[in-house]
Formats: sequence, structure tokens, C-alpha cells
Amino acid sequence: MLKSLTKKWWGVAILSLINLYIVELFFEYILNREVMKEIQIVLTLGVLVTTIYNIKLIVSFMYNYLKGEKK
Repeated sequence: MLKSLTKKWWGVAILSLINLYIVELFFEYILNREVMKEIQIVLTLGVLVTTIYNIKLIVSFMYNYLKGEKK
């Protein structure tokens, strides 16, 4: 199912909005409040991984879209 979402523009948009929501929750509940350092480190790594995945997804979608337009 995730594979079919990544091939359409609206799927990429939905996944990007979900990532923005996750980042917003992370900043609201983890960085702006008193939380144990270990939890902050682990969740920071998790948010970084999801953000990198989202950036790679967007770049891949744009590359495939532009490659398809040239043909």
C-alpha cells in the first residue's frame, strides 16, 4: 500500500503532511517540555529518519515525474 502512495502526487502530499504533523508534535511535546535526555535523543533520531525518508521520497517523485515528461 505504501508503494502505491509513493507513485502518485497526492500520496506524496499526504505523507509529507503526516511528516510535518509528526515534527510539530515532536517539538510541542518533547523539546518544549521537561523530558528525560535519553527519550529526547531517541525521538530526535526517529524524527530525523522520517524527515530524511520524506525528503528522499519527494526528490524521487520529482525526478521520476520530470523523467516521464521528457519522453
